[in-house]
Amino acid sequence: MVIFKIKTMDTKEQLKKNAEFILAKFSEKAIFMKIRTLLIFLFFNFTTSLFSQETAKPMTNTEIERNVSIMDIEGKEYENVKVTLKSISPDYFISNIYRVKVTIIDVNGKVVWKKTLKNVYLYVFSSGQIQVGKPNFDKIVIYKNDYSGTFTGKIREKQGIY
Repeated sequence: MVIFKIKTMDTKEQLKKNAEFILAKFSEKAIFMKIRTLLIFLFFNFTTSLFSQETAKPMTNTEIERNVSIMDIEGKEYENVKVTLKSISPDYFISNIYRVKVTIIDVNGKVVWKKTLKNVYLYVFSSGQIQVGKPNFDKIVIYKNDYSGTFTGKIREKQGIY
């Protein structure tokens, strides 16, 4: 059997250097793993929020009535009105554009606003929100208030609602 004689001074210094090297490599690996985990988390968070957005297809040939507590029409507010939205599909004989007919009647039965909007679509979401407009450009938005359960609406025919 052969026994090697090792100098104690070299061994202590080498062990100390090796320990420092291993600790330095471990901390670099730990930092790299933490950054990698963070990037993966951010990627999944972003993709989840991107694909979880609610989308709806335009409704055609439907009529929707809503009792709206406050309706803002081009900056002028009306209270307790009945909004009727009627989506009209093109028949391709007379007209080939989508239209939405909007009628707003106040409590007394007086017609406050009546128009037929052309080249727009009617969207209804599961939250109760109704939108009339083109994709990414809404002219009419009616949404449900979270606390009271009533509906509130806005109409901006020229400038749109963002």
